[in-house]
Amino acid sequence: MALQAEHKADRRAHIQRVAARLVAERGYDGLTMRDLAHAARVSVPTLYNLFGGKDAILCAELEARIATIAARVAPLPATASFFERGVTAFEAGQRLLEASPEFFRACARMFMTSPDAQPMRRRADELAVAVVRDNLAAAKAAGQVASWASPDTVARHALALYNATFLGWAMGELDLGELGAIASSGMCHVLAGVARGAFADDVVAALTTMEVTDARR
Repeated sequence: MALQAEHKADRRAHIQRVAARLVAERGYDGLTMRDLAHAARVSVPTLYNLFGGKDAILCAELEARIATIAARVAPLPATASFFERGVTAFEAGQRLLEASPEFFRACARMFMTSPDAQPMRRRADELAVAVVRDNLAAAKAAGQVASWASPDTVARHALALYNATFLGWAMGELDLGELGAIASSGMCHVLAGVARGAFADDVVAALTTMEVTDARR
């Protein structure tokens, strides 16, 4: 039974990867279940049985990629600062975008146009929130986040800010460099209000560097 479940998971992962490649090449509207079935070498009914539809396939791949962000933070040494952990997670997310920009644009379009994708978008958001929330909760336990601050609430504020900037990028209003700069500055400003001690020092130092960089442009 375990072997059968492993085989099913492998097939799902293969289909997700193929779907991501096709949507990057053709766009959201250009991805059809028939073409995906042909490229993945499975039947159309198999796609529906394993996932339920195109949006579900893309969401599954998106969730898998978001999960890799937490995996990048986990190996950091115990001595790593809370700010360093946050930066590592943010940079991992940026590398994901840089590696597959058209896939993430397609996901943004899906979330904007498909009501059926909204529950899946919320699941993806929860994965992203968890990465920030867990780091803030650990920082709060160490006395480096204000006692009155809710790690979950702060994480959701940070995600809302990032999503707004991400939408600008997905619509072609920002390039990847601008997305990274605006999002990182915004999240540091959010953190500056709740960080304490060494965490606060790191946030302020980062913001100061950003301000100096802007002044030199």
